[in-house]
Amino acid sequence: MRDIEISPSIISSDLSHLYDEIKKCEDAGAKSFHLDIMDGNFVDNITMGPDLIKAIRKSTDLRLDGHLMIERPDKYYKDFIDSGINILLIHYEAPININELLSKLKDNNIRYGIVINPDTDVKKIFKFLDSAEILLIMSVYPGFSGQKFIESSLNKVKEAREFVDKNNYKTKIEIDGGINDKTGKLAIDTGADILVSASYIFNNIKENIKKLKSL
Repeated sequence: MRDIEISPSIISSDLSHLYDEIKKCEDAGAKSFHLDIMDGNFVDNITMGPDLIKAIRKSTDLRLDGHLMIERPDKYYKDFIDSGINILLIHYEAPININELLSKLKDNNIRYGIVINPDTDVKKIFKFLDSAEILLIMSVYPGFSGQKFIESSLNKVKEAREFVDKNNYKTKIEIDGGINDKTGKLAIDTGADILVSASYIFNNIKENIKKLKSL
């Protein structure tokens, strides 16, 4: 039986009551927080930077996962680590030398995971999973909260689960985008370990984290 983790995405929280929102999530059983970091270039939206992350870090001791939806993760990753991020989530599709960046992170004992967009074949990142803590499978196109869940992402979750189990890797399989009690159940049934949820959770934090934890 896998231990399923719920990771609220701060992007949908009420930032004017950040501390209270975080504490409500912790009290409801969240085990980490997902931080969507967008630069307006890699995706068509701009969100948080290191200063806001520092404020989040002061508000919780839970793990912070930094989802770097930016064109130059190789240039800015140290800024996010210094701001309090625990695990960097790097897009396979970023226009950089992904092999070089991941090798650098590994050599410097920086925790990381790999992210793939809905159009990316999951097999392309299997070669990176031996040292990646997380494989994040996007079930929407990255950029904005509230999008409809892409059901074909479940095939990628299933394929990744089989590969991770076959190779006895410790990589956690995470899914992000359109996650609620219905799509979350489908994701868990096909092999997901971590559910990232944004607008669904922050619509009713206590009740909806409870629903996701009970799936």
